Amino acid sequence: MMIQGKWHQEGSAAQQDASLTVSDGFFELHIQDEKSYSGEISELAISDRLGNVERKITLDDGSIFATHENDAIDDLFQNTLNIKAFIHHIESNIGWVITGVLVTALFTFGFFKWGVPWASEKIAHALPHKTNELIALNTLKFLDKYIFAKSQLDEAKQKKIRTHFATRLVPLASQSKTINYKLHFRNWPSIPNAFALPSGDIVLTDKFVELCANQNEMDSVILHEIGHVERRHSLETLIESTFITVSVMLIVGDINFLGDMGIGLGSLLVSSAYSRDHESQADEFAFKNMLKAGIDPASFSKIMNRMTGYVKKLRHDHKKKLGKNKIKIPGKNKKTKAGNDDFWDFLSSHPQTSERVRIANQYSTCFKKGLTTCQITPAE
Repeated sequence: MMIQGKWHQEGSAAQQDASLTVSDGFFELHIQDEKSYSGEISELAISDRLGNVERKITLDDGSIFATHENDAIDDLFQNTLNIKAFIHHIESNIGWVITGVLVTALFTFGFFKWGVPWASEKIAHALPHKTNELIALNTLKFLDKYIFAKSQLDEAKQKKIRTHFATRLVPLASQSKTINYKLHFRNWPSIPNAFALPSGDIVLTDKFVELCANQNEMDSVILHEIGHVERRHSLETLIESTFITVSVMLIVGDINFLGDMGIGLGSLLVSSAYSRDHESQADEFAFKNMLKAGIDPASFSKIMNRMTGYVKKLRHDHKKKLGKNKIKIPGKNKKTKAGNDDFWDFLSSHPQTSERVRIANQYSTCFKKGLTTCQITPAE
């Protein structure tokens, strides 16, 4: 089909007769003075139809072919115009605009809520353990420089705990042959905490050891930390946080907040910022292995309650004594206000929940029956 019309150069009112033919996705435009154009129809910009108003087809060089043969244009460029008409319909309909915004928001939420954690888990478990060792290489050095001091525990006591750890607990770890588990003691004044580096290095603070009424309570928490290592939770969380950070960086174009990976991991670990699923998985690992080792899972609830109670009392005492005055965070070169809840939330590691207590009690019931496995009933 041939369409007759007028052609004029960009910025010129002078027109020349021209004809346009279209075939198999390509066009040819012949102009009166024998000048011609050819190419794919996707290169053409076709104006929308408005009654019988002249249609304009703009070429790559800005020149324009105009014609009143609107029906012919619709027939020749049906596929292209259908897409444009659909897009125009959506753009001009407020309902579709709102729907598009909502779909985009839901997709973004789903991506960060479920997509990023899923991808982080797959990546973390696909990487060799050497990756964990490399990431954790300078983390303890960073923590020793900015957070911890040398342990004040008696050397004999440290040796006794380490020996017990190596002979009683490490053999329970399914990956003990590939992960070099080590126990470290550090003094973080007044702060009871325990955490594990992805490499298998587990750190206990002096105050945590002091709060443990017996070895079983200490073992229950250490097994919980081994569970985090076995499931690669810290690596998953680090990958997830990095994924989110990079995504935000790409959106806002700001790279100032991209910190050192070792520093990020150190901050993550001392605050025990694991997800609820991660904590539940580590709990499950600890409880199952406590049954195998002959340790009452109730020990876990006891030490967690004692740590939580201690931190709450510490928080209350500081608020009562200092009010809004500045206090020094136990560590190095860090200050905050006593009335700042963020600091105390930071201290409340391993948050105690009724669900975790309920599960621990069920495992404890199995332990008291002499069972080495336990069927957990879901909450009502």
